[in-house]
Amino acid sequence: MFDIKGFYRFAFQSTNKLNVKAVTRKNLPYIWGLIAASVWLYAYFLPMGDLSLKADLFETIVGDTNFYFYALLLSGSLIPLLFDGKIFVPASFYSVIVSLVCFISVLFLGPGTSSRIIMLIAVPCIGHIFISHVYGFFMVLNNSEKFYSMILVVLFPKILMYIKPVLSNTQSIILILFIMLSLALSTYIIKSHRDRIPSFQKVKAPIKAYSLMPVIFIVFALNDVIAPAILQQVSGFTKGQTESFYFIGILAGLAVALFLQTRLSVNICIMLNLSFAFLAIGLLINTIQIQYPDVGLVSALCLGIAYSIGMVNIYYLAGFMIKKFQSIYFYLAGFLLSSLCYLAATVFVKVFGQSEMQVPPVLMTFISSCLVILFFFLSPFFIKMLYSGEWIDDSYREDISHCSRLEAKLKDYKLTPAEMEVCSLLLDGYTLRQISGIQSKAYATINTYCTSIYRKLNINSRTELLLLLQEYKE
Repeated sequence: MFDIKGFYRFAFQSTNKLNVKAVTRKNLPYIWGLIAASVWLYAYFLPMGDLSLKADLFETIVGDTNFYFYALLLSGSLIPLLFDGKIFVPASFYSVIVSLVCFISVLFLGPGTSSRIIMLIAVPCIGHIFISHVYGFFMVLNNSEKFYSMILVVLFPKILMYIKPVLSNTQSIILILFIMLSLALSTYIIKSHRDRIPSFQKVKAPIKAYSLMPVIFIVFALNDVIAPAILQQVSGFTKGQTESFYFIGILAGLAVALFLQTRLSVNICIMLNLSFAFLAIGLLINTIQIQYPDVGLVSALCLGIAYSIGMVNIYYLAGFMIKKFQSIYFYLAGFLLSSLCYLAATVFVKVFGQSEMQVPPVLMTFISSCLVILFFFLSPFFIKMLYSGEWIDDSYREDISHCSRLEAKLKDYKLTPAEMEVCSLLLDGYTLRQISGIQSKAYATINTYCTSIYRKLNINSRTELLLLLQEYKE
């Protein structure tokens, strides 16, 4: 018999909400810096699936930007290996200033060897800026700030990519200058309050946490590379029409994520499965599109929804897990592997994105379908790993907790310290009279605590208490 109550408990978490009111003024520089750096990178540097902007402003001066992208990945990967976050995050202010000087110099110098050399100076600085804001996202922002900043990080670059065709070269220059000047301001504020920046610890994360990394790379591969490459194969429509429906899908996905996660606190596994469901539908429709071309735009719509839901939740999941563990080893492993993922993505785009070397739609659909099937096949394992760890309890709290799972859960129910102590003893099997003796308090007082606990947890018996909280006992 289907357990409706069990499914409801799994799918929804009613004790915590992601509230926009939890966004703090002191962390706004980190949020804006992450958004601005993401717009800068996604719009002008990351060659993902040919739905990214062509960096015409730089390509006309320095030529092919792929080499600079590789240098960006290398420098961004080395910085957290060599320096502590307390050092390299505040120092990103100086990288912004150097990048700004380099940018203006390249504009005045025009094409030539000097511009290429200047760009080689600027690219490590850009990598430094981006990795500093990623560090702030992981280690400084609270959960609500992580979630809402990812909504904006997904939205703003896509808006820019959508309106880019109507921007003149001068408007593009002004936009980049605005981004860099705003980054200079936000990084200066960050540098002025460097005491807020925590450091990673040389501690090990739980082994089972590493098992979730394949989910991240599957989401990256499907949404940032393969899905855009599939959209290039859509025939019978202009590129503008395809990108318009893809953009509408992204907006719809963000709206779905906002509603389900801020209003209903829907379980993250449910959200990731929802993302992959839309991805599977989009791939299926793309296969049908070979015989029925009219359905191609529906495929773009579904892939856009899958992208926004998947990217928001995978970064959010990684964000609160990294802050929970504060493990330098876990952070470096995830960052280096994701850098390799993006490197492989650029190779994929470079090899298969050439006009003279089109990938057969059936082959592309087959590759992506295999990845989706792999995810659904491994989904029970990922769910088990995700929910057997204490980090998942923090997914809808205002911020991560560093106390025991049971104590954190009882705080969610607004139990007082005295009630928490009584509740812990009840879970250990003690009777009310035994607890009265242990705490040297009157039986009536302990009974009052017990009544209050039942009321706050919305239960009526010790059996229900055990069923509700047994998994949180250490």
